[in-house]
Amino acid sequence: MKRLLWLVPILASPGLLLLLSILALFLFFSVFIVFTEEDDERWNFAGGAVCRPDGEISEELFFSQFNNAGKFTDKGAVFIEVAEKYGIDPVLMAAIAFHETGSGTSAAVMLKNNPGGLMDPATGSRFLYSFLTIEDGIEAMGKTLHNRIIKDGLITIDDLGSAYAPIGAENDPTGLNNHWVPAVTKFVAQFGGLTMNCEAHVVGDWMIPLLTGLKINSPFGYRIHPVYGDERFHTGVDLACTNGDPILAAQSGNVIFASENGWSNGYGLHVIINHGEITTLYAHMDSVAVGINKTVSQGDVIGTCGSTGTSTGNHLHFEIIRAGEKEDPMPYLSEYKPVDDE
Repeated sequence: MKRLLWLVPILASPGLLLLLSILALFLFFSVFIVFTEEDDERWNFAGGAVCRPDGEISEELFFSQFNNAGKFTDKGAVFIEVAEKYGIDPVLMAAIAFHETGSGTSAAVMLKNNPGGLMDPATGSRFLYSFLTIEDGIEAMGKTLHNRIIKDGLITIDDLGSAYAPIGAENDPTGLNNHWVPAVTKFVAQFGGLTMNCEAHVVGDWMIPLLTGLKINSPFGYRIHPVYGDERFHTGVDLACTNGDPILAAQSGNVIFASENGWSNGYGLHVIINHGEITTLYAHMDSVAVGINKTVSQGDVIGTCGSTGTSTGNHLHFEIIRAGEKEDPMPYLSEYKPVDDE
């Protein structure tokens, strides 16, 4: 023991403590950057965001986002009115505004009624513009987006990101602009999907119920159960997703079951949709966004990815049920392909 006492003054020295602190911070931010970049890449699929197959707003999903949304509370109709006036997509406009303002709660929108990060030209575009009312701010944002989308031809989220949040900009030393496109894309899904300047990313009757594409954790059929350790029949397919990722209706139909708590027959929070001859089941959700008897369209957000119920990690357990029998979902999901692959 005495032989080790000579280490005490060295380990306690301010220089060594400072060096160890710097090393710990370096390792923390390195891991943070790696995981952040990996998460962003998951949204970069098939050229963009969810698109409404019918080109119409999912009104229930759209307006539900404006409940308890800070300065934007109950302002959904204003966004639609302004977007129609300027010939732009209200879903895209709202998604950008929600991202720019932390869902209507940032200081810019609360104190300056500025919903879109609009800079005041009178200050050399160095400071944010202030508007008298939030309606005035939404109007100005609509006009600005009209100029970018209609006049400049920046019709995609990626294109707009190059103007709104250019990657590598001098005023973005921490690289936050890297998150603009994936974050706006995610908000678009929560609002129900784009209604303009896009194509529905689905061919055939079914679509993959996740934006991240077809990434299989566990297939249909017999397997060793990950929790109980014995051989059991897996009645669906487990698709990879991260907590909070939107889960989409694979086909239009009527919701016949929607969990209200975190546990139900091992499925946890889950939703069952009747499509006529077939029903689909979506399990282990973190949250459920629809209720029983709700009619949903293909691509509607019905909940978010999670790990509730008998689960060892975040994923979507997806089932196809025909005449009461569980079928392998893969023949249905294999009908899906990005429009670009046609």
